[in-house]
Amino acid sequence: MKIKIVKFPLFIFIISLITFFALRTIKLDQLPVFVDEAIYLRWAQIMRNESTLRFIPQSYGKQPLFMWLVIPAQKLFSDPLIAGRLISVASGFGTLVGVSILSFLLTKNLNISAFSALIYSITPFTVFFDRMALVDALLTCFGIWSLVVGLLFIRYQRLDLAMILGFVLGAGLLTKSPAIIFYVWQLALLIFFYKHQKNNLPKIIGGWIIALIISQAMFNILRLGPNFHLINSRNQDYVYSFKEVLTHPTVPLIYNLQNSFAWINLLLTFSTLVLIPLSLFKVNRKTAISLICLFLFPFLAEALIAKVYTSRYLLFFIPPLLITAAIGLNNLIDWFKIKPLFLGFLILPLYLSYGYITNPEKTPMSFDMRSGYLEEWTAGTGQKEIAGYLINEANKGAKIVVGTEGSFGTLPDGLQIYTEGYKNITIIGVGLPIYKLADSLLNTSFDNQIYFVVNKSRNNLDQSDIAKLKLIASYPKAQRSDGSREELQFYQLLTP
Repeated sequence: MKIKIVKFPLFIFIISLITFFALRTIKLDQLPVFVDEAIYLRWAQIMRNESTLRFIPQSYGKQPLFMWLVIPAQKLFSDPLIAGRLISVASGFGTLVGVSILSFLLTKNLNISAFSALIYSITPFTVFFDRMALVDALLTCFGIWSLVVGLLFIRYQRLDLAMILGFVLGAGLLTKSPAIIFYVWQLALLIFFYKHQKNNLPKIIGGWIIALIISQAMFNILRLGPNFHLINSRNQDYVYSFKEVLTHPTVPLIYNLQNSFAWINLLLTFSTLVLIPLSLFKVNRKTAISLICLFLFPFLAEALIAKVYTSRYLLFFIPPLLITAAIGLNNLIDWFKIKPLFLGFLILPLYLSYGYITNPEKTPMSFDMRSGYLEEWTAGTGQKEIAGYLINEANKGAKIVVGTEGSFGTLPDGLQIYTEGYKNITIIGVGLPIYKLADSLLNTSFDNQIYFVVNKSRNNLDQSDIAKLKLIASYPKAQRSDGSREELQFYQLLTP
């Protein structure tokens, strides 16, 4: 009898795992390196080579945990982009496990747990960002586990659970500042799932104090770095203060909500969204409402205060919504008594996810994603090929100096991550704007091979400087909506 009970969910779990790893590891380098990926991976290389610089991300107001995790991955994998993206794949797997456990803890239903894993594994939102060397997948992992451990602690009030909760919260704070919302989630769990028993509320409050002390102690490790203060000051570049929000409550709220609904509609897909209202029926109605509220609080909070807003900022509070979709799917199957019915809800998300892997340029994508990851200067199209050319010349004994636009970001960091370890290749960022060839290149000894890399839209050199260059290759990026294309131009400086 027990075998019959677990046979179907076990099958779904197996399909979920296969689908998860297939969608996240096949063609993992399909997309070129993105600007933030280039920065993070370069920091990891610097920290790996110089232990005194382990807090270098603080210089730009960033927490370093993701980069710390990338360091050992770079020792195992020769391609720095693959190394970084595999950390996000591992983070995504942690989220999948957390989603499965949380859904079972809330519903005591193995089918819902299995459907939660399956929906997570195929959702375009999670597939896309689990494949990028960005901090958001790691933040999402700590977010779902703060809910899992937080729920267990409220139920059992055990010291070990309080301590584990503190470590999870602390790890989130070492990843990205929005992890502060995980504290609020603990209060929400108490409101939704607390069951009064003798003296258990003081135990919960005591455990929370322990978790707070541990998490803040972990966060304050960052004080060992010289630029700890910049984390808070740089946060102000991304969010409005409470006072500012009061002076213009609808700005940027309305604009951000419009974008958010468009991203959710596309990246969760209609077939998943339609399941969410179905979760509000039958025995798990209260659980579904609670999960929707866990989603809504950070959703509205970010929309209310965010100055800079992109689709990936929504990722960490998407999992509770996916669990509600799993509840809805289970309700639907219970009504119609047709287990294969779930297959129909896989087609659209699988189609989009498969497209992001095999042909992202032709697959529907939100404007911010398409612009940032494929079309504009932020997309590192051609950089790996240029690095390969430079490495080939360096292996022949040439001494190489490369000037690039910018001072950090897609360039020069995107080239530096691929040429790391080649002592006869020097990459120099010459800044912006590009109106003339930098003196640092023109005054370089012509015993070196001198190259220049710039995006076409930022190339404002006059004809006298263009005449000093030979175009070796041009790498067009994805086509914009108006039919134009950005190009990465690779020049060699001609000897006089």
